Amino acid sequence: MTLMSFGRAMPIHMHMLSLVGYEHDHRDMKPATNQNARKRAMMSGLHALRRTTQADFGYDPAAWRDFLIESGDDFGYTHPYAHAAVDRAVQTAIDDPDVVATLQLLAEPWLPVK
Repeated sequence: MTLMSFGRAMPIHMHMLSLVGYEHDHRDMKPATNQNARKRAMMSGLHALRRTTQADFGYDPAAWRDFLIESGDDFGYTHPYAHAAVDRAVQTAIDDPDVVATLQLLAEPWLPVK
C-alpha cells in the first residue's frame, strides 16, 4: 500500500508504525492525535506484529526493530520501498517521551481493584 508520508509500505511497516503510535489517516499514517488513539494504535500494532511474526517482544519497539532487521527479508521490514522513512519514524518515536510513557503504561500488568 502506498502511504503519502512513507511511500510503498509493506504491511510490517504499518504494524511497526502502529506500535509506536501512528494511526491510519486516509492513505497515510500519522502520529495519533490523542492518548486514547495512540493506545488503540499501539495495541493494534502489537497484535499485528505478534500475528505476523509469531514472536513477542511486548511493547518494546526497539526490540521489535532489532528483531525485524535481523530477520532480513523474512517479514519485509528491510524491503527498500519504505524502509528508510519508516525506520526513521520508528527511531524518532522510540525517543519521544509521550510515546515511551504510553508504551510503558500499556506494558504494566493490569491489576484488578479490590
